[in-house]
Amino acid sequence: MKRNLLLICSVIFLLLIPLWTVSIGAPIELKMAHYASPESKEQEILKAGADWMEKRFPGRIKVTIYPAQTLLSAMASYEGTVKGIADITSIVPGWHQGRFPKTEVIDLPPGVPSAVEGTQVYWEFYKKFLTDEWKEVKVLSFHVQVPQSLHTKKKSIRTLQDIKGEKMRVYGIGKEVMTAFGGVPVAMPMSEAYEAIRQGVVSGIMVPCSEMKGFRLIDVCFHHTVADVFASPFFVIMNMEKYNSLPADIKKAFDEELAPFWNGEAAKIWDRWEGLGRELIKNTPGHEFVILSPAEKNEWREKAKSINSSWASALEAKGLPGKKLLEEKLRTIANHVK
Repeated sequence: MKRNLLLICSVIFLLLIPLWTVSIGAPIELKMAHYASPESKEQEILKAGADWMEKRFPGRIKVTIYPAQTLLSAMASYEGTVKGIADITSIVPGWHQGRFPKTEVIDLPPGVPSAVEGTQVYWEFYKKFLTDEWKEVKVLSFHVQVPQSLHTKKKSIRTLQDIKGEKMRVYGIGKEVMTAFGGVPVAMPMSEAYEAIRQGVVSGIMVPCSEMKGFRLIDVCFHHTVADVFASPFFVIMNMEKYNSLPADIKKAFDEELAPFWNGEAAKIWDRWEGLGRELIKNTPGHEFVILSPAEKNEWREKAKSINSSWASALEAKGLPGKKLLEEKLRTIANHVK
C-alpha cells in the first residue's frame, strides 16, 4: 500500500513539474553586444545596465554580454539589433552616416567639457527633437563621450599648421572637422586604428584620451594634444520586438527607471576613464601631453565650428530643420553649461 502511494505521489509530482515551471517562468534571456574588449569602458558601461536589469528583476532577467564584436561587428550593430541578432547593443550614430542625419547635430562643435554635463544637456534635447529617427528600436540609454583629442605617432601637434596634410583616423562629423583643420580624414573602424597607426597608414587619430587605455593606443601614439572641439553621442538600443514582448512591469521599469540610472552611470564611467587616460599619458615615459594656449584653443574651436553652417544648409536641402536644430543645440548648451 505504501509502495503504491509513493508511486502515485511520484507520478503526480512528475506531472506537476511542467506546470510549476510555466508558473514560475524561465528567465527572459537578453543578448547584449558591443564592439570593444572585455577590459574596456564599454564593457563596464553595458555591465552596469545588465546588472541593474538582473538585480531589479531577480530570477526574471538574465543578460549575456558579447564583447569584441563576437556577436555583431561595429558597423552591423544597428541593423543587427533591428533584425534581432542582438537584443541590446551600444552604437555610435556617427558610424552609420546618413541614417541619423538630425542626430548628427549632437556631434557638431562645440563639445561639452565632460561626459556627465554632455549627457545631461543632450538627453532632454534628444527626447524633444530626435526621437523620430529612432523609431525602429527602443532607446534604453544615451550618453555623450568627453570631447575628442588628437593623438599622433611621430609628430607633435601644437598648431593648426602642424595638422596640414596629415592623415588622421576619424569618423562621422570628424571628417568635416579634420578637413577644416587642413588634415586628411581617413575613416575606418576603431578596431583597425591600432594597426593603421602602427604601420603608418595614418599619422594619428582623433578620440578621447580614455581610448589610450581601452584600445591600447598608448603603444602607438606618443604625442597627445587636447583639442576639446567636439564629442559624439552613444546610444544603447533594444530590438523593438523583444522590448514589446516584455511583461508590462518590466517595460514600465525600462521606460521610467532604467535611462536615468544608466545614462548617469555611463557618463561617470566615461569621465573616470578619461582621467585614467590622461594620467596614463602623463605617467608613461616618452609621451608628450600638449595643452593648447588659450588663443590657439580658440582658433581650433572657431575653425571646427566653421562646418556648422554648411551642415545645417545640407540638412535644409533634404527638407529637414538643420538651422533650427543647430540653434536649439547652441541654446541648450548656453542654458546648461556656464
